[in-house]
Amino acid sequence: MVFWAAVVAAIALILSQLPPIKILLRPTRLRVEPYDRLGVTHWLGNPIVNLSIALTNTGGRKVSVLSIELILQPEGGNQFSLPAQSFSAPGTSQRTFLFTRFALKPDDSWSNFLSFYSNFDTTDERQSKQLVKNLRRDINQKLAVRRETAPESMDLVYSDENVVRPLRDFYEKHNRWRAGEYTAQLHIKCEPARASSVRRFRFTLFESDVQDLAEAVSKYDTGAGVYYVDPEATSVNPRIRDLV
Repeated sequence: MVFWAAVVAAIALILSQLPPIKILLRPTRLRVEPYDRLGVTHWLGNPIVNLSIALTNTGGRKVSVLSIELILQPEGGNQFSLPAQSFSAPGTSQRTFLFTRFALKPDDSWSNFLSFYSNFDTTDERQSKQLVKNLRRDINQKLAVRRETAPESMDLVYSDENVVRPLRDFYEKHNRWRAGEYTAQLHIKCEPARASSVRRFRFTLFESDVQDLAEAVSKYDTGAGVYYVDPEATSVNPRIRDLV
């Protein structure tokens, strides 16, 4: 009698550590809820998209999120892909973290601002760093001269055209943002694979949006947006439509 009581107690203990049967029977599923607006920008023309996403594991098993990717198809243009590279939590936008795989238990949620962009290849990375270094050096030299000749001056210092022109050419070569309609696919790759999900939507970049993005390039001669963050940079935030 004591033996069977011990067996029953052991089984009860094991069952108490397992999720309820109704949870285990749920189909493996990940609910994906993107915010209704994007943040569209660039770094020397290299496209960047910022998007707030909430993920909830509505299934009965743990789900590992392996990667998140945004595939964009501009109307009349070539498709390009932007993987999620970093994220920041709501209320802590000044702190960013490298995006890596993570797991969600049943009913767990993950909600953050994601930054999607592709890294430059080795050649472009080397060139972009050299161009930025040249600009920084030129501006610093001019600031040093001004401190000696006009220390009271608060005017902006402008870099020489022969230093700025290569930066603008680099931007033109890598810029992908054009006015028009964009079709987007948000791919969430998971483990197990059946939890993977794709959300599709569209958005529009108007002529004024593209002009705002290009306006940042006109300030490269002061170092804004390259040497330091431009506090007056205009944010372009198109609305998501036809989310499915």
